Amino acid sequence: MRSAPRSLRAGLRTLTGPFAQLSSRSFFAGVALLVLVIMVLVEAVFLAERFPMVFRSVFENNADPFDTALLFLLNSTQVFDLALAIAVLMAVYWTALRMRENRELLVLFAGGAGPWRLILLALAVAVLAQLGSLTVSGLLDPMALYAQRAVLFNAEFRALRKGINTGQFYKFPGRVAYAPAKVRGVPGANRTRGLFVYEQLNPGKFRVITADRAHLDGPDPFGRVTLSLGGFTSHTFADPTVPGGLQAAPPPCTDCRQESGSRSRVTLSARDVTQEMNTDQLLAFLPRGSVGEEVTLFEQFREKAAQMTERHREDMRLLGERLARSFLCLLAPLMALVSVCLTSRFTNYFALPLACMGLMSLNVASEWFIKAVAPTDPLTAFGAPALFTAVFAALLLIEIVRDQGRLARPQLARP
Repeated sequence: MRSAPRSLRAGLRTLTGPFAQLSSRSFFAGVALLVLVIMVLVEAVFLAERFPMVFRSVFENNADPFDTALLFLLNSTQVFDLALAIAVLMAVYWTALRMRENRELLVLFAGGAGPWRLILLALAVAVLAQLGSLTVSGLLDPMALYAQRAVLFNAEFRALRKGINTGQFYKFPGRVAYAPAKVRGVPGANRTRGLFVYEQLNPGKFRVITADRAHLDGPDPFGRVTLSLGGFTSHTFADPTVPGGLQAAPPPCTDCRQESGSRSRVTLSARDVTQEMNTDQLLAFLPRGSVGEEVTLFEQFREKAAQMTERHREDMRLLGERLARSFLCLLAPLMALVSVCLTSRFTNYFALPLACMGLMSLNVASEWFIKAVAPTDPLTAFGAPALFTAVFAALLLIEIVRDQGRLARPQLARP
């Protein structure tokens, strides 16, 4: 009597050998396809929400259509890590639920595999997702943020070289430039570009420069540009009541003619003026790493707290948040399997939404936890979210093993 069950189990093991391999390929293929589709949808929604901000930057920096498309592409990395965790949760849930309702999991469990084979498949997806999350959030996203600044800088400098648009203000370090609108009906007015510049010299003195013609050449290999002004006039205004306001400003050229002068106003004019300057005097461009979000994961791990500065605290907080969001990718497949256990005919419509809400709540809680812990070194930034993830993952595994019957048994809850 006992030989029949044993032979049946042996037959099931023989049957589930190739079937298990086929189920593994089906599981990975289904998860990969769903993750791709969900990520495309999430990125599309995110970029649609980012459209006004990107368009404002494009308009302010005179970017062309190619720069606009590149900016949208570079913005796609900002939400990748969190979107990937949600996509993995939904993909594993739908794939495991489909396998359960098609009796695939029932055959695997009856063959003696238990829930561990499915758990191992889910953890394999989790590890791959975490590596992808760390690669994008820790390497590609900082590089993309720096590339956005570079694209906007090049677009604005290219617009200055070709000639700034008339009727528009331009802000430079310590200066504001304005190109007057073209005058209709005046011969030759459309062939020249006038220029109006306001320059703050010190708290008690400012200078107003006007030019009938303006042209910018460069930059050369050393980053120098040449500004040529025709019909140049400079008015320097000083406030005698402000300390330093009576100091005369140096003339911008050697062949200038001083028309009038007083303690409050100095006027200089010249036919042509040429000034050589560096690009930083026109457009400020900070080097990579000046902004905390542009620091890569490897650079953050190499950081040492020689001096506990505000910048170091910010870098460690960013490191902790990046690691915490990557650990969500480890929890997402396990939360999906628990949701499958809890999915029945009556809970089919809100099991997955509750799981997604739980994952988002974990993201908010992890950010709050990182800020509360305030890590001062990479070890603390890594250990705090890792410990929380290990404890929560153990609870999820216990729940999956405890409810493995509900995980394998079809409950007429087809997705």
